[in-house]
Amino acid sequence: MSEKPKQELYPKNGEVTFLMPNTNTIAKLNSASKGPTVTASYRTKEQWNELKDKPQKCFYLGLKEATDENNKTYYLVKLHDGKNPFVAGQTVLVQSLQSVPVGQGVQITCTGLSKSGTRSIPMFEVVQLEINLFDNNEE
Repeated sequence: MSEKPKQELYPKNGEVTFLMPNTNTIAKLNSASKGPTVTASYRTKEQWNELKDKPQKCFYLGLKEATDENNKTYYLVKLHDGKNPFVAGQTVLVQSLQSVPVGQGVQITCTGLSKSGTRSIPMFEVVQLEINLFDNNEE
């Protein structure tokens, strides 16, 4: 059985290849209207607390592994509220969502802040909704 050669990443031998748009396409780009934002933001505990007792419906898009300045690993949840993608790193929220299937609709309600020593920790109620991005029945 012969092995297929592995694909190489570019630039190869210092060569970079670009797909060049034609002038008509560039003109359309310059006059194109804006669509939905795809820039993800980080939702802080203060932002969650501003939404206290206001349920937020989102799609859960999985976990993102990150490292802090001490090289310790932690996880963020990736969410989309129908308008904007965002990530959140609050421990209670991450733990609540870690076993939820990717694509699942969820309703997240910040129930307030709990004191732990000198820190305040946001608390959440997380409920799965009867929708998943990957269900074909929703078309």
